[in-house]
Order: sequence, then C-alpha cells, then structure tokens
Amino acid sequence: MKDIFLLGIQWCGKGTQAKLLLKHFEWIFDYLEMWQLFRANMSNDNIIWNFCKDIVNAGELVPPFVSFGWYEIALQIVEWKNTALMTDGFPRSIEQAKFMESMMSKYNRDFVVLHYELSREKAIERIMARAKIEGRADDNEESIKVRLAAFENETLPVINYFKEKWKVITIDADNQIDDIFNETIKLLD
Repeated sequence: MKDIFLLGIQWCGKGTQAKLLLKHFEWIFDYLEMWQLFRANMSNDNIIWNFCKDIVNAGELVPPFVSFGWYEIALQIVEWKNTALMTDGFPRSIEQAKFMESMMSKYNRDFVVLHYELSREKAIERIMARAKIEGRADDNEESIKVRLAAFENETLPVINYFKEKWKVITIDADNQIDDIFNETIKLLD
C-alpha cells in the first residue's frame, strides 16, 4: 500500500476523511496529523513550542524546518512497523514537498496525494460555523484570512507540483461526508 498525503484548503474535511479511511483500512495505516502534533505540544513552555504558538496564533504556517524532524521520525516508525503512513497537513510548501520526496526516496516508499477540493467561499462558510461552536482562539477573521492566503500561496502550488508528477487524486469535498468517503475509496481502488 502506498503512503497517503491528505491535502486541501482548511476546513475541507481532511481530518474527517482521515478518520474514516483509518477505520476502513484498519491496521494498514498509521496516522500523522501535523496540526494535531503542534496543538498537543504548544502548551509546553519551551523555545520550540513557544515559537510555534506565536506563529500559529497569528494564523501563519509554521516554518518547514520545524516539521522535517517529526516527519522523518514518523517514517522511521512505519518502516519499523511495516505499515503505510497517512499524513494530514504535510507537505504545505514546495520546500516541504521536496523534503518529503527526498524521504520517500531515502526509505524507498511510494505515495499518492488525495486533494480534497473545496471552494474558498465554502471553506469560509464552514469555518464560521465551527467558530460559533468551538470558539477556538485561532478561528478569528484575521487568522482565517492569513490561513486562506497561506493555502493559496503555499499549499496550492504543492498540489499542482504533484499533479505534474501524476501523484494527485482530486475529490470534490463539497458533498456529504459519506459520499466523499465512498468516492475516495473508489478512486483509491
């Protein structure tokens, strides 16, 4: 089984689809969500996580070098366990994409990118609904604008980069959760 990278505009449902895919494929995949990793550690009071916290609270992407070590550790773990890796939220820049490719080559692994495509307008509609429910500090108007700009300027070029290499499967994320999941499974087969 190939490693899977889930990419798409914020609030397109990558995390929801990841949970469904992990349940469907059971023991085949291990899961790495970079954002979850950062969020879990940002309460620690040290130079690394204070640095990340300031950047995230401003709505910006954490610099690529912070993610590199965590990603390679995850690859070493799945190599040891002989499983595939499903990654959500990485790579988000061309620099990260090239690093990821070098790691794929180093560990002789193959991959596919699942691009959950959703319009900017629909993404904003979803985040405003979530903001009302969850009240997260990073779900404010200014940080939303910054995150959407980061997706358009940094992550969208990554998706296009991998499209040129025939590594991308695009799924319409403006559907019901089960329909998106069924389409994903169909396209992966």
